[in-house]
Amino acid sequence: MSNLFKMSFMALLVAGFMAFTASATKADTVTFTTTGTFSGLSIGGSAVNGATVSTATFDAGAGNSIAIKFTGSNQSILVPPQNGGVSLGIFTTALTGSGASGSGILTLTINQTSPTGGSDSFTGNLSANFVFSGGGPAGGSGLVVFSPASVTIGAVTYTLSNSGQVTLSVPPNNTGTFSSPGNSVEATVVVASAVPEPTSMLLLGSGLIGLAGAARRKFRGSN
Repeated sequence: MSNLFKMSFMALLVAGFMAFTASATKADTVTFTTTGTFSGLSIGGSAVNGATVSTATFDAGAGNSIAIKFTGSNQSILVPPQNGGVSLGIFTTALTGSGASGSGILTLTINQTSPTGGSDSFTGNLSANFVFSGGGPAGGSGLVVFSPASVTIGAVTYTLSNSGQVTLSVPPNNTGTFSSPGNSVEATVVVASAVPEPTSMLLLGSGLIGLAGAARRKFRGSN
């Protein structure tokens, strides 16, 4: 009879573990929006203005300039599973004349609404050097280095790809506007609640012990 009790207990244990695993690994829905603003813009070390703007414009005069805009995103994603990275926004570069160079700071803010509300920001140092000569090929590029490369809002962690470095592409034909997946800020998104928590493990253990005790009392009462 003791073997029957052991088999019953093991069946309860396996069933409880399977149910808990299914619950712990279910996908979480993460909903968020992102925004980006530039500040501290300068050309050749000289400040452009002290205002916070949505588009960084570097005007070298004589019709030569760069305009760099960051467009945020509005998403609702499932985590896990997740195919590739999640875009937090994309840069668009617009050039006129023979280009220009400059620097500034981009503040990329994540506003999360689920599974819990909250917000946090990445700070990106922007350096751009897009210079063209005559009708020849484009020269230079732009670079944004974010710090920190990871932020956590509630149970959700956003980690930027490439250690938070984004290289901006030069528009084709030395003119016009340009945006592509290469100008996107990519990140991986992880929800900590998808991992079994100590409290949940304690509840599972207590529940299994209770079930085992009930089964044992019922077994004894039948003898």
